[in-house]
Amino acid sequence: MAPNRLEIHGISKRFGVTVALDGVSFTLKAGERLAVLGENGAGKSTLIKAIAGVHSPDVGSLRLNGEEYDPKSPAEALASGVSIVYQEPSFFPRMSVLENLFVGRELSNALGVLSWRQVRSRAEELFQRLGFSTDLLDREMGGLRLAEQQLVLIARAVDIKAQVLILDEPTSILTNAEALRLFDVVRNLAEQGVSVLYITHRFDELPLVADRLIVLRDGQFVGELPVSAHHDEIMTLMMGREIDSSVERSPAQPGEEVLNVQDYSVGEVVKDVDLYVRKGETVGIYGLVGAGRSELAMGLLGQLPSTGGTVTLNGASFVPTSPAHAIANGIAYLPEDRKTQGIFPYMSVGTNLTASVLPRLTRAFDVVRRSEERQLIRGWIDRLRIKASRPSAYITSLSGGHQQKVLLARQLSVEPTMLILDEPTRGIDVATKVDVQRMIIELARGGMGVLVISSELPELLAVSDRIHVMREGRMVAHLTDDQMTEERVLRAAVGVNHDV
Repeated sequence: MAPNRLEIHGISKRFGVTVALDGVSFTLKAGERLAVLGENGAGKSTLIKAIAGVHSPDVGSLRLNGEEYDPKSPAEALASGVSIVYQEPSFFPRMSVLENLFVGRELSNALGVLSWRQVRSRAEELFQRLGFSTDLLDREMGGLRLAEQQLVLIARAVDIKAQVLILDEPTSILTNAEALRLFDVVRNLAEQGVSVLYITHRFDELPLVADRLIVLRDGQFVGELPVSAHHDEIMTLMMGREIDSSVERSPAQPGEEVLNVQDYSVGEVVKDVDLYVRKGETVGIYGLVGAGRSELAMGLLGQLPSTGGTVTLNGASFVPTSPAHAIANGIAYLPEDRKTQGIFPYMSVGTNLTASVLPRLTRAFDVVRRSEERQLIRGWIDRLRIKASRPSAYITSLSGGHQQKVLLARQLSVEPTMLILDEPTRGIDVATKVDVQRMIIELARGGMGVLVISSELPELLAVSDRIHVMREGRMVAHLTDDQMTEERVLRAAVGVNHDV
């Protein structure tokens, strides 16, 4: 029987009046893959930060390889053999991939001189072993896509030869092919004795990536289940009650066009796209990483300049020049990367929520109508069930999923006619994901035009009335009704029988 690699004994952590962890105990054995599940706000992020040296528990203790383990910083944790890859990538954006891989642990030759030949050779060997493209090594880290950034950080963690590897929602921004490659990496690491703590909301991947699972709820350890457990059983344990996970989409009754895009191009990425969205319907966009989905959205928002084609919005010609211009004309946009494109990290939940509607809440002499502002904030917190200790709390005190809901509330508060959602449920727990998917359908049926970009095919099929598929910057398929199946969408995305 494998020895215990990591032992957690009754740890608790409080932030003001918020109890993030409450007497959590469990063990992780050498070479074991343990999945940790729970709703947003259940304590998962605080748990892994306590293990990684970001937070010190108020009560309780940790042991690593049988010895007392009390890291005072992430550097101490890393030196002890504990490595973490967060859901939101953290790196030096102006440095190359190669430099990011080895920063802080540069390889030197016998004379103590940095050996770039040795660094490159080791990096190429690492990437080839993981099946990653070595072409990435010389690119600037900040210029990579989110999925590519995530893969680089996972490679870095693998190279450090960690004894405990913590992966926080690692597949939330990966394609299916990249996720399967990651699962192989995790399995191989476990076979070599590395213990893996795997945070996920995706039930379908559990048998591929974990040996067992534990569930947190409201900061407490509430149970353990086999990875083969039925999804409803897992959700009941997560929620503390039975929930309805079905998402029903009533037939669309589309009205007039809200958005019409003809021969639209954005830079060298999006080429000659045709697209329309009508009131009362949800249009989905699917494509593999690099297909141009997000670039299309940013072009429509005015963040990237168009290089050709026309856009008609609410019946009038529209040339987006900036996000503010797009918002003023009725377009709202929920970005894929909430960390760099969405939240204001040093501001409160309430300020983040109302940022787009301050002009509407401001009277003479730039005085904000506070009572109206408070009513608006409280209304959206209640409607989206945002878990925050108080509206004045920093948004960074919320879990990632609840930060996402604050951003969604911000977009909806401007009462748009056209809503563009880019990966709207990335990093959101299953129950909240269902709520958001139902809201998407509700918003469309209420007369809004909704464009949803998602890498999760089941989600896209659940909420969409029509689905467009992009590949290499072009629209290659338009699927409706019985055509909307996972097989047909994937075939179009990879270029097999794409004349559907």
